[in-house]
Amino acid sequence: MNIQGISIGNLTINQRLFVLIILFIGLPFFLLGSFWYQSSTEAIEQFAAGANKRIIEQTNVSLDSYISNLENSTYPFIHNPQIQQFLSTSQLTPYAYFQLATKVESDLFAQMIYGRSDIIGISLVADNKRQITDYESAPGLLDMSEIRKRNLSFQAQLDQFSDFQIIGLSRVGKTPALTVARKLYDNSSFLYKGLLIVDLNLKQIGAICSNDSLGGFDVWIMGRGGQVIYHPDSNLVGSTVEQGLFARIQNQNSSFFRHQDAASSTEKMVLHERSQITGWTVVADLPLNNLIGGLITQRNYSLAAAAMLMIIALALVGGFSLSLTRPLSMLQKLMARVERGDFVLPTKMNRFRNHEMTAVFQSFYSMTGELKRLIREVHDSRLKERELMIRQKESELRSMQSHINPHFLYNSLEIINSYAIADDHMDISRMTRALAHMFRYNIGHAGSVVPLREEMRHVQFYLDLQSARFRKLQIDIDVDEHDLDRVKAVRLTLQPIIENVFIHGYRGKKPRYLGISTRAEGHYFAVVIQDKGIGMNAEKRRHIRGILQTPENPEDELRSNEGEEPTSGIGLLNVHQRLQLTFGAEYGLHLVQSVPDEGTQFEVRLPYMTSEEAHHVPVNDD
Repeated sequence: MNIQGISIGNLTINQRLFVLIILFIGLPFFLLGSFWYQSSTEAIEQFAAGANKRIIEQTNVSLDSYISNLENSTYPFIHNPQIQQFLSTSQLTPYAYFQLATKVESDLFAQMIYGRSDIIGISLVADNKRQITDYESAPGLLDMSEIRKRNLSFQAQLDQFSDFQIIGLSRVGKTPALTVARKLYDNSSFLYKGLLIVDLNLKQIGAICSNDSLGGFDVWIMGRGGQVIYHPDSNLVGSTVEQGLFARIQNQNSSFFRHQDAASSTEKMVLHERSQITGWTVVADLPLNNLIGGLITQRNYSLAAAAMLMIIALALVGGFSLSLTRPLSMLQKLMARVERGDFVLPTKMNRFRNHEMTAVFQSFYSMTGELKRLIREVHDSRLKERELMIRQKESELRSMQSHINPHFLYNSLEIINSYAIADDHMDISRMTRALAHMFRYNIGHAGSVVPLREEMRHVQFYLDLQSARFRKLQIDIDVDEHDLDRVKAVRLTLQPIIENVFIHGYRGKKPRYLGISTRAEGHYFAVVIQDKGIGMNAEKRRHIRGILQTPENPEDELRSNEGEEPTSGIGLLNVHQRLQLTFGAEYGLHLVQSVPDEGTQFEVRLPYMTSEEAHHVPVNDD
């Protein structure tokens, strides 16, 4: 065998080993490593694109639903008698026009704005130059003359609009807004003579994008002409997408591609999905470093380790000759067993005249022992991590199973509330508002952390409904309002415990008392829930405390009590696990006491907010 004119037979054994290591170890390792890195990178990109594609599709569905609901809410304006009077060409006295404007604002505008925090303002404009505007919800001072001038320009383009038109971005004062319009026609002539113009803030669209994203990347919306409708970076709202990126997004052959961001000099994977209803394109930017950064690190470590092993091998074989054949053959066999996963090696180690080879064997045995220990530790840690993830997913699933999507019901409740107010049935209106709040509150993610005040407010609405059902129910709430803003809670944890009181605490009896009090301790904050129901016997108390105090397998404790009713303890365990998974093992649900025929007392232990968390407590606009 000749390599560039040099016969390998003329080389020393050390040189032969060096050449063989380079040709049959180094070169294949480099080629296979390059091929592995390239193929695995493409596979990870394909997987990431497929997994995150569902996020984009869900965002599109949510945006289409949002726009469709907005379009449906404008239908009542088409045939309304007041709107017809507004569109008519008959002359109105200033007082009659004032009365008409007041009636439209108090009836139609209020009905549309009620329950919606995303509407900045509403305008009615007709071709007879009449205008009715309501921008009381707009932040800051507005120059209404600019808004009226803009409305007249939209009225002039009436023939170019569809029945419901998304006009695009505009500004109401200093606030960016999404402007939509509904064409109105005169019933007598069937000609379009006016527009209903609605200006929306971008908070609801931002909430849709943020709720549907998994974090770590930006989800934004691009209009038909390349204008940025929404972006998490408010400075980019209203800007124009760079031409190269816009052209690639418009290409329908692929739903994702790589793109070099000129601003941040980072390479990103761009996923996009276009809506057939709005014509918008939902785009997600995924930094490639987040996808394959770990793979690059592993590759570098692998190459460094391989290079180190090659250097050690060359140093060892440099001082040896044919005497290395037998120990190397033995070592090769042992390594082959380890490669197959067989770590049960002979305990007797051969002694060689060459002390270095003896040291190699000692290092090999130490390495295999350390590998066995590390593999065992990694295996145990993966099992624990997988078990924790399974428990958390099961807890979230149980919580999600108790939720329903309230969008349709919430809209129906708004209509019921409007009829109740119109007919002066305030009790019905109050109950409807309480139920609507509960549905709206259920929209949020069940595992999100909220201030205790939000949980207590949700509980108060729930108790309003129960008070309407049980007229003789006495509710005793003794809480310090100041503490509610400095304590953290997990969404939808207090209400299931109180619901448990009505289901199990007063089973077979009408509820007559429910007490809620708070107590500030040094390391935790306690919410005490007490009833005067049927209580628990000793066996029942042991059962409940057992499932709340079993750290490893509380489900086994549930299954071990075959005599209990199927749902007994499941709701309490769900709340307890969610609190501990979120805040730690020192928090959660505790059974304080329970006496048969005298009642039960539970205690929920919650953590205090840090000063930074308390400073950033969100304001509830509900």
